[in-house]
Amino acid sequence: MKTLWRFVLPVFGLMGARLAGAGFGLLSQLLLARYFLAHDVGIAFLAMSITGFVSMVITCGYTAIGMTYLARYFALDRQGLVDGFIVAARRDMLIASAIVLVIAITAPFLPLAPELGLAILFGGLAALPHALIRLDNAIANSQRRFHLAYVPDFVFRSGLLVIFILGMVFFTGNRDVLPVLVAFTIITFAVALGQAALLGRDSAVVPTRTKPRRDLRPRYRNRAAAMLFVYVVTYTTADLIVMLAGFLLPTPDVAILGVAIRLAALVGFFSSASQQFVLRDLATAIKDSQPARVNELLLRTNLVGIATMALAILGVAVLGPFMLTFFGSHYAAAYWPLLIFLGSQMFRTLGGMNGQLLALGGHQLRSATLCLVVVVILVGLAVLLAPQFGVSGIALAALVAEAVWAVALAFQAQKLEGRRGDIVGLLTLRAAR
Repeated sequence: MKTLWRFVLPVFGLMGARLAGAGFGLLSQLLLARYFLAHDVGIAFLAMSITGFVSMVITCGYTAIGMTYLARYFALDRQGLVDGFIVAARRDMLIASAIVLVIAITAPFLPLAPELGLAILFGGLAALPHALIRLDNAIANSQRRFHLAYVPDFVFRSGLLVIFILGMVFFTGNRDVLPVLVAFTIITFAVALGQAALLGRDSAVVPTRTKPRRDLRPRYRNRAAAMLFVYVVTYTTADLIVMLAGFLLPTPDVAILGVAIRLAALVGFFSSASQQFVLRDLATAIKDSQPARVNELLLRTNLVGIATMALAILGVAVLGPFMLTFFGSHYAAAYWPLLIFLGSQMFRTLGGMNGQLLALGGHQLRSATLCLVVVVILVGLAVLLAPQFGVSGIALAALVAEAVWAVALAFQAQKLEGRRGDIVGLLTLRAAR
């Protein structure tokens, strides 16, 4: 029973924390959209997306590979290797942080739109502690301290922001976005420090127990950089899209795009939730060479995800205009972009579990080049389409990028693993039998 609980706890802990974070995030968006000018909402959304994306870049990919390396080092009780990894990560992250800090501080004085400079300033400042949170998350997760890995970032950071916005709106009547940006930054710093304090000597900010005999960065850098591209496409696509919008669209349109893509991402979260619950069974079936069991798990998970997305798209198609009225009249224009973003989420869902198959087979690094291609496609199409089609143009760019990503992953999984985890591949295999 203890063994089962040890396996189940991280899944439910992550799902619960992410669900709570998604709920708080949606509530903060709703409050901002209802009570602030669209121009200011666009600034807030842009700053938050800059934080999410830039903090991932600051990690230099160490948090991505840390989930593997640190877990192995802790399991083997190799404190020297743990310290060597943390020191390597900390050194590269400090260099990246210094660069981001300079850009953030100078952004308001650069020849940029004032609202863009303001978003870069606070988004960049908040990215510094958020990068630390990401690294401490990896450390805590590797030690199976799952509550410290999930709750501070997903629950407290977003929950405290909701509390602040509620207090600001209903007790002060202030509708200025600047206090929100300041609070967002301070809360991120506070959560990072609180998490570090709870982790104690294991936190990345605390001096390591041992001093590494040599610089281990050359050992990790290539793999970390490759995994960074994978994580950007897998986890921060929405933030990247909002950032692109900040440079290509007027700020009120960024607010519209932010509402549309966050709602679509929330639906995508629910559609992919079942994947988390079958990963361990899938890994066991692959290890035990049970192809029928593997295909059964993959097909069932695909069907659940596709059904969820189909119902969501149908619901939004019918009720979308009514739903968007909760955000305010300005956001009625988010209807078509929302449907397009849901279409892009459907492509991701149709891609099934090819990414997980590649990860379980140890081929995730082979996806790095593909991830770079997808980002180039996304940025290139956004630049081409945004001037003519506005928010919908960027949504179409995301749709094409997701389609390319899904098809390319299917080919890569077939080539490297000899099987596919997407619905088309699974149904084709079943029909052939």
